[in-house]
Amino acid sequence: MTTARALSIGFVGNVVTNPFGKVAGRLADLATVSCEHLPIGQIEQVLAGPAAADVLIVHLDHRWFFDVAPDEAAVARARGLAELVSARLARAPGTIILNTVPFVPVSSVESDLHDQLEALARVNAVLFDLARAQERVSVVDAAGALALLGFANAFRERNRYMYQMPYAPAAVDALNERYADAVAARLRARRKVVVVDADNTLWGGVVGEDGVENLEVDSDYPGIVHTQLQRQLLRLKGLGILLCTVTKNNEEDFRAVFAQRAMPLRLDDFVAYRSNWTEKSENIRDLAATLNLGLDSFIFLDDNPFEIEEVRARLPGVECHLFDRTRPEQALSLLDGIASLRARNVTAEDLAKTEQYRGEAQRQELQRSAASMDDYLASLEIRVHVARNNPGSLRRVTQLINKTNQFNLTTRRYTEDEVATAMREGGVYAARVVDRFGDMGIVGVAIVRGGELETFLMSCRALGRRIEAQILRHVCQQEGDRDLKAQYRPSAKNRMVETFLDDNGFEPLSAGPEGKTYRLTRGPDDTPYIHIVAE
Repeated sequence: MTTARALSIGFVGNVVTNPFGKVAGRLADLATVSCEHLPIGQIEQVLAGPAAADVLIVHLDHRWFFDVAPDEAAVARARGLAELVSARLARAPGTIILNTVPFVPVSSVESDLHDQLEALARVNAVLFDLARAQERVSVVDAAGALALLGFANAFRERNRYMYQMPYAPAAVDALNERYADAVAARLRARRKVVVVDADNTLWGGVVGEDGVENLEVDSDYPGIVHTQLQRQLLRLKGLGILLCTVTKNNEEDFRAVFAQRAMPLRLDDFVAYRSNWTEKSENIRDLAATLNLGLDSFIFLDDNPFEIEEVRARLPGVECHLFDRTRPEQALSLLDGIASLRARNVTAEDLAKTEQYRGEAQRQELQRSAASMDDYLASLEIRVHVARNNPGSLRRVTQLINKTNQFNLTTRRYTEDEVATAMREGGVYAARVVDRFGDMGIVGVAIVRGGELETFLMSCRALGRRIEAQILRHVCQQEGDRDLKAQYRPSAKNRMVETFLDDNGFEPLSAGPEGKTYRLTRGPDDTPYIHIVAE
């Protein structure tokens, strides 16, 4: 069985960093964390020295950049910091987390205040530019976290001088939360789908009773609450999240709302919907089957506590949240507070998800009407483009490795650094699938190093078409090693691949509680209607 990954976190700053060690507890469900607090004030020395941690959190408050007010010298200091970070990343693995500068400029001269505000923005802009250029850099919004508390409540200036720790306990907790979120975004598989109720959620009122024209979804309260929720959902779609809806309504009534009311969301913004009188848990289960996704990919929003509990009880893998439209200050911060929707960035595949999964629904419909499975697969006109050691695929390959659980021979996780190293030392294969319904993006990964197939996985949405065997066949041919070794390591979710190697021309060598080892013999059979394109 797989165990939680080990993760080392180093802390350095111009304040005492020991209180930030609570980050470890917030990550306990994702990793076994060890923390090291490096000497206070040794920022340049630590960044120039050897790497000693998987993640280095560099916490700097305003006093590191300037004594009294932000100015051009503070901007230059930020640029120097960026150069040190870039140099470290060029020579050593690991992730570095920085923070925005928590400071509120004040001045008795208006023009001076404007200059300070501009300089502070430029300091933070240097950090943001660094994070855009360096995938292994994150910037947490410490300034925003403390502003939510109120700077007067967040700081204890007396403690700065006495204990070298200027933050109140509530501020420390807020910063710990932000740092933990930044680390977790690199470890946790992001949920893919938000399923939302319609009546009293997407809009106010019940369409079957109130009529389309009387629904509350406009610019006045309470309709503005629903309009804003729709805008937030539309933004999530733009950030790679799939939208679905389930509602207990007649379908014609549900569709009429989108046809007759001007709203931020259109019907085609949803990759799929279910408008009927079936239990919502069954509809969500049906959506998961249609989209070929696990239930642990789903988040469910509803205004009705009964519906929330029905789904939670029957589908424990689905994350459920109550949308209380009577408390707009809570309702409209709901989506921002869902940690499983957070990610470090989005890939091109993420941004194309709605069309990709709409294509998946079309494939399901074609399969139901096909005379046989072979006829169905042949009609798809499947082409698999396989690239070996393509640096342009690094981000997507790493993302896929770390979120794929079911069709994954070893469920071994890799950082981007580790994938890049595997490209230098062996072969990292990225498989992109295209068929008559569109481009599914990169859905398969194989890593071969030292004569061993150490990772092989496929996204579940590409399964059921015999593509996985053809990718394995291509990898075996490219490696040209009849003694290629492979492993199956069982986990709580990957039992579906337990016999994959047995079924595709690998001979078992040993077996035990930790899994099985194999040797390549004949390899997978050819499937003529799947065309491999080497890139």
